[in-house]
Amino acid sequence: MKLESAILPHMSSTPPQVYWYIQRELRPHHPDPLESNANADTVVIGGGVAGLTVAEMLSSNGHQVILLEKSFCGGGASGKSSGFITPDSELELSDLVRNKGPEEAKRLWKFVSGGVKHLQKNIQQQGIDCDYQVQDSLFIANTAKDIKVVAHEHAARRSLGYASTLYDPSSIRSVIGSNDYVGAVRYPDTFGMNAFLYCQFMRDHLRKKGVKVHEQTPATRLLNDRVEANGLSIHTKNVVVCTDHMLPDLKLVPRDIYHAQTFLSISKPLSDADIRQIFPAEPMMVWDTDLIYQYFRVTGDNRLLFGAASMVYTYDRRERTATEGIRRKMLSYLKKKFPSISIDIEYLWPGLIGVSKDFVPLAARAENNPDLYFIGGAAGIPWAAALGSYIAEKVLHDRSDFDEVLNPHRPYPFVSKLQPITGTPIAFALSHAMVKYLR
Repeated sequence: MKLESAILPHMSSTPPQVYWYIQRELRPHHPDPLESNANADTVVIGGGVAGLTVAEMLSSNGHQVILLEKSFCGGGASGKSSGFITPDSELELSDLVRNKGPEEAKRLWKFVSGGVKHLQKNIQQQGIDCDYQVQDSLFIANTAKDIKVVAHEHAARRSLGYASTLYDPSSIRSVIGSNDYVGAVRYPDTFGMNAFLYCQFMRDHLRKKGVKVHEQTPATRLLNDRVEANGLSIHTKNVVVCTDHMLPDLKLVPRDIYHAQTFLSISKPLSDADIRQIFPAEPMMVWDTDLIYQYFRVTGDNRLLFGAASMVYTYDRRERTATEGIRRKMLSYLKKKFPSISIDIEYLWPGLIGVSKDFVPLAARAENNPDLYFIGGAAGIPWAAALGSYIAEKVLHDRSDFDEVLNPHRPYPFVSKLQPITGTPIAFALSHAMVKYLR
């Protein structure tokens, strides 16, 4: 392997207070940190959905795989996520059509839909207990001017042959019990889940298949033919790095990957009557048309999962702890939309998702290092699964059909060129506004 020497930071393994982690305390847990030198065909760094998918596919094709995770599987962005399993992570289909053209938009949508199907297949075939909730997606208009936004999404879906239902002000109350929304587009083949439990199950499943999964084992250095971790060495042919927004620490993509910060909350359990007030027909996964959007869905134990962010924190350089201001914003929104329902937030936590400058992820073989691969900027669990499959197929069969679009050195919106002047947070904010909000 021709790898340049690189140092990875030793990150703290102390998890934040995340609702999903309650289940971790109820499960047998054997981190099995690396305790001796080892050999492998491939070392996967990162125990989120992307890394677990890579390890799953390579091991199924005969590779001897070692997976290293600095804390515990699902302890990063995957396990803290909302569990919205939809092809629409940060870019609606209409965004892709506008930015890429209809043919390429459909190709990308099909690609990320493959990630949705991969997750669903694993859950169903392996009986993964991860609060699997089949729910349609509902992209909803907050104001009259936003009706055009959801109408464009509906038109894009219909023009490319995808199922879609459009609601106007006279019909929207049939699916959402609020007088404060004015329209929506709805589509099927999506679901919600507890992504942390999915990661934990996949860890155990991979171990049974012979993959050596070492938690509490931060990779600290990459050398010519080995990975160093816990002061030990793993000799390997290939390395796949799945550390999302932390890729710049390896100097693989120092300026083209960053993070966006959001906050997630979980309410105390609601009554069945409360749920029916919010969703008169059936529960769905909802997000709105605001610039800094809100999103929510119902979990299997009748809790409302609600996500929101703030322009102050979205592109902050540091992860912020959940603040009282965010809590107040969440409760104010819910009170305005559903004034007759008492919703109490019981858990609230921050999360960082990796993002590129155009919201399309990065996945590639490192330049001048043909045995080093990386994935970043997934911005959603389905993208992570799709990218994990793609890189595994690149290792196995040199797959390349999406190399151009996933290339970290592809052209980005022109405002990103201002990054040396404006700094990274402003450059990413401007770039994201160009690709998503200038309709």
